[in-house]
Formats: sequence, structure tokens, C-alpha cells
Amino acid sequence: MTDSLREFYESLNREERALAAEVATDRLGLLMRIAVNELDLDFEGVGLGTEATETDHERSYLMRIGVVRIIKLAMQAHDRFDAPTVTMQRDFTYSGAVLSLIGVAGVIEHGRRVAQSLTAKGGRVEKLPDRFCIVLPAKLTDLELHERELDHLHRGHYRRRFAEGYDAFVGPRMCDEVRSLLTDLVYPFAKHFIGYEADPALDFYFFGHAYNEMLLAKGFDTFHFSTTFGGVTFANYKLAAMFIVSVAMRHRAFVRALLDKEASIRIEDVLTVSVETAGFLEGLRDFINQFGEQFEGHVPVTDEDVRIIFDVLSVSRRNLVLLDRPGAPVPPLIQCSDDHVIRPLAGATSDDVMLFLLNSLQHSFPKEYDRAQRAREGVMQRSIEKAIRSVFPTLEFRGNIKLRRAGNVLTDIDLVIVETSGDRVILTQLKHQDPYGADLATMLARTSRLNQQASDWLRKVRSWLNAASTAELRATLRLPSGPTRPEVKLLVLTRHYAHSLRLVVADQDVTFSNWNQLVTAIARLQERAGDITTGDLIEELRTLSIPEEEEHLPEPSSVWTVGNMRFTIEQEQI
Repeated sequence: MTDSLREFYESLNREERALAAEVATDRLGLLMRIAVNELDLDFEGVGLGTEATETDHERSYLMRIGVVRIIKLAMQAHDRFDAPTVTMQRDFTYSGAVLSLIGVAGVIEHGRRVAQSLTAKGGRVEKLPDRFCIVLPAKLTDLELHERELDHLHRGHYRRRFAEGYDAFVGPRMCDEVRSLLTDLVYPFAKHFIGYEADPALDFYFFGHAYNEMLLAKGFDTFHFSTTFGGVTFANYKLAAMFIVSVAMRHRAFVRALLDKEASIRIEDVLTVSVETAGFLEGLRDFINQFGEQFEGHVPVTDEDVRIIFDVLSVSRRNLVLLDRPGAPVPPLIQCSDDHVIRPLAGATSDDVMLFLLNSLQHSFPKEYDRAQRAREGVMQRSIEKAIRSVFPTLEFRGNIKLRRAGNVLTDIDLVIVETSGDRVILTQLKHQDPYGADLATMLARTSRLNQQASDWLRKVRSWLNAASTAELRATLRLPSGPTRPEVKLLVLTRHYAHSLRLVVADQDVTFSNWNQLVTAIARLQERAGDITTGDLIEELRTLSIPEEEEHLPEPSSVWTVGNMRFTIEQEQI
């Protein structure tokens, strides 16, 4: 880290200390509650036109990272709030002041994120007399672009299919019943706020939609359903995540129904709600036990289990470290007191809930999480075999083969794909991964680790291949004996992200891919006429994983001011 970059971080920290002191003056807990309400309003697009502008996107980005920081600063400032559950109408006298603090927190967090990105982008920080100047390189390659677009394509496709299938399953009569129930069961509470009654039909309807959304969430298949953390199965944690998503969906629907029913109600007064923890836990327990019965291997939960799940899926003063990194997900639940919890709608999306769950499980149960990570590649191996067999039914697969030299294990091959008809083999390294969301520091750490691990594996495998005789190669890979040396290709296959590997993989004998790229390549091969080989699969993967490089759009020069600190961001000109 250069002296200028270190001083830049310290200046941001100094401004945050001033912000934290101001946040700490609120002992009631109103500041945090108002901040969450403002975030939800922005998340719902209240006040936006039909199409969001770049300015809108920037404001939402700063709002999101700023509010997460405000939550952390507010909760760490006091052991408890004096009025954590007060419900009040939105008054811009208070909201305006809180929005100003959110803006300060957002700029500080943005500065940290930009500084974190300099390592990957090759930029620099210059300390000038009146400001810090962050200079980005003239060209900024977007390595993630094609993976991101393919992911959006897959998720959009399956979201449409799930929605169409679910609507056909429930039928128009139930949809009409749901609309009637929403209108009949919602009512103004204390004149300005929202109240509504429960109904099993609504629980069922919104569970279905939440289940479909959670199936598409990154990280949903991270562990086998029976894996336990703190004595609770991963399946039950995921059911709890579905409960949070379904409750948020139902609340939004009730809000719309109330706005249609009562013209005097303002959306800014009914979006964000806090509820009693005891009632929430009871509803969570009943949901998991009722809907969990539909799934294989379901283990009913007790009140003690539900409390463990709740503590994992919420932020409290015990786990504020989960909000440390700029870009951390919005918490799906906030324990604002011992007996009440805030439910931010902005934290109840399937991706955010799933990412928060995984981060929290790793924080709460580090040894169990580490053990589960080491065991999960077997599931990935079986999924890959099933996918590839759909287009290559005669292929053979070997798992977990160790390469030895002088009696010592050099490395291992997670999966060997054997095409006996063409005397070809693909030696595959599998990397099941956790998603990193918008956390740049985690992204840099994980992609750097992936690059290093892949480089080490390739070096060791190539070293072994160069030294092994044909007989040793065939014996080690459990191939039929023969005089000819099979054609060998190397493949690094990841679950979520592989884009960084193009920085370290350049030879023709090796290819890399993530799961979406593999599925897409298989689909393309299924559409071909005539014979296909594993060579065709490798070529399709290479086309998908190493497309033409795309650059980020030019970064406009910008000036950022927070307290006594000023920094500018500019891009070098070619």
C-alpha cells in the first residue's frame, strides 16, 4: 500500500469518526429506523419516473451502501435504544437530516470501494495540496461482463418459466381469490399506518412465488440440504430465507391493496415495519414445519432451533462485523431491541437474503462451514456428470484421482472425463464457490485465490504429464492399456465465477468455465446435427469463457466532498 493510499484511507476513517459521533447523539433509535425507511422508499422506486436515469442509479447505490453503514454505526453506538419500536409518519424535517447523514456515509463507503478497486484496475492515488486525486487507467476491461450477461439470461429464462408454470398451477380462480383477500384483510392502523390479517391461502400463494425466486438465488445450492450448522439443517435455513422473502412479497401486495383502498394513506408511512420478535419466531417456526414437510429429509424445528435460525438471518449487536465491508448485503432482519425486529424490504430479495445467510453461517459456525466447504465438491461432481451425460451418454467418469511422484501425492484430479471412442480425456479441477455479491474486497480476495490455486494445479498436472510414461498415465487414470498416448485436455470448472482465470490461463490445452457456461455449451451441442465429441465441448466452452474483451464505458470525472475531505476521480486519456 502506498503512502498516498494509506493516507486516503485514514482521511476516510477520520470523517467516519465524525459521522459516528453525530449518529451516536440519537439514543432513541429513530435515526436508524428513518434510514431504513428511506432505503425502502428508494428500493421501491418511490418518486422515480418511468425509467431510472444514471443519476437515479448513483443515488440508489450511495443510499444502499450508506444505510448499511448507518445501521452499523447506530447499533454499535449504544447497547440499547430508548425508543427502538416507535412508529411515526415520514416528516422531511427528520428525513432530510437523516438523508444528509446517509449521503456522508455513502461517499465514505464509495471512497473505500474505489480504493479497494485500484489494486485490480491498476489505478493510483495522488495526494495534492487541496485534495486526493484518484487516477484510473485509460482502459478498464470488464472481465465479468459476459458471465454477468449470461447469468441474467439464464435467470430471466427460468424466472419466466417458473412464473408461467406457477400461474398455471394455481389457476385464475386462486389469483382472483388472492386479490380479494388482500383487499378484504388490509386496513388502516392508527389512521396512518398499515394492518392486515393472516390467511392460509395467502401463505401458500406467496410461498410459491418466494420458492421460485429462491431457486434462482446465487448460493441456493451451496450445500447439501442435510448439512447442519449449529444443529440446524441447511434446508431449514433456506426455508427461513423463503419465509422472509414471502413475507416481504405479501407485505408489498398488502401495501398496494391499502393504497388502492384508502386514498389518505401515504406509501412512505407503510413500507417499512417492525414486528414483535415472539410473534415473528412463532410464524417462522410454523412456516418451516408446515412447508418443510413437502421436501425430502425435512427435520422439524423446535423453538430453540428457530432462535438459532433467527440470530443467523438477522443483524444484532453480536454480529455487526457482517456489515463491515463496503458492499455488504442489506440485512434481511434487524434486531432493534430484545423484543422487536425491523424487516427492511431492501434486504428481502432472494440474492441478498441468500448472501447474508452464507456470510452469517460462516461467521457464526466457522469450523462447521469450513468442513462443509471441503465436502461439497462431490455434489458438484455428480451434477456435472449428469449434465454432460445428457449430450454424451457413452462417456465415462473417474473421480478423485491422485497424481503421484516418487511415492508422494503431487496433486489430485477432481474429475476425469473419458471418451474411449476417441481416446480423449479431460482432466478437471472443480471449484465450488460462495457468491461475493457487491463486496469488492471479497471479490478480489476470492478471484486472486482462484487464480493462484488454478495456476498451481495446472503447473503440477503439466509437470506430472511431462514425466509420466504412457503406461503410467493410462494406469493412473484407470484407462484401458494400450500403446498410444490419449489426447489430454485440462479444464477448470467453477460454480459461479471464472472470469479472472483468463488472466492466468492462456495455453491451448486448458479451458475454464463456470456452471452457466457449461450448461449453455451443452445446450448448443444438443442443437447440432451429426456426431459430436468432447473436443466440440471444449471449443464451445472456450468460445463462451474467452470472448472478445469488453471495456467499461469511459469514467466521467467526478468530485466528492465529505466533511473536510475532498477527492476526485478521473480517467487517464489515451
